[in-house]
Amino acid sequence: MAAALLLSVLVLLSGDVNSGELNCTLCPGEMKNTSDVGRRCAASAGARIDARCCVIETDTIVGLDLHNCSIAHLDPALHLPSSLAAIDLSQNPLQDLPPDMFQGLTNLQYIALPPNISCPGGDGAWRSVNSSAGVRVCQDQRDGCNRTGGVELLCPENSLCAPDGPGSSQCVCAPGFSGYKCLREGSFPMVMFFGILASVTVTLCVLLWCTQRKKVKSH
Repeated sequence: MAAALLLSVLVLLSGDVNSGELNCTLCPGEMKNTSDVGRRCAASAGARIDARCCVIETDTIVGLDLHNCSIAHLDPALHLPSSLAAIDLSQNPLQDLPPDMFQGLTNLQYIALPPNISCPGGDGAWRSVNSSAGVRVCQDQRDGCNRTGGVELLCPENSLCAPDGPGSSQCVCAPGFSGYKCLREGSFPMVMFFGILASVTVTLCVLLWCTQRKKVKSH
């Protein structure tokens, strides 16, 4: 739900898509059940179609059908929700995609694009890439940490590789490690920290009380 509320969605202005309020009706028309995103939505338990969006019961957006919306550019500041699983951008005069537009979208499994636009992360980031009838379809995102070719992400000691969207990965601290370069072992000692803080606070309060009491007696 938080991801959906953070979405800066889709204001169509002069052929551009800019960040704006969460609104599934800004692109004219309704999502059709016969569209790929619509069929995926209908097949998902607890999902429903809301204008151009597919949402689940918590109002989290999992699908966007933006085909034929006269979109020429996508605002690089547009924040897509991490819950997004399918998006259709076909039949639009798109010129390119911002390079980091789909970073962090590890749940994305389907994207339809104009034929002149490459799949996010490259064809190697997807298990299936098909071009036909004026549309390029990228399906089934590959795990960015299990690459069969290209440069492998080398994570430092005490960290692990984690997917970070199509063709992307990142290093995260292994369980039991945290902090700068994952050098801190174990969880943060909350009990010790607050115990010391409480002791120092009580000591200071006693000292201040004694000091103020001496001053009162001296007068």
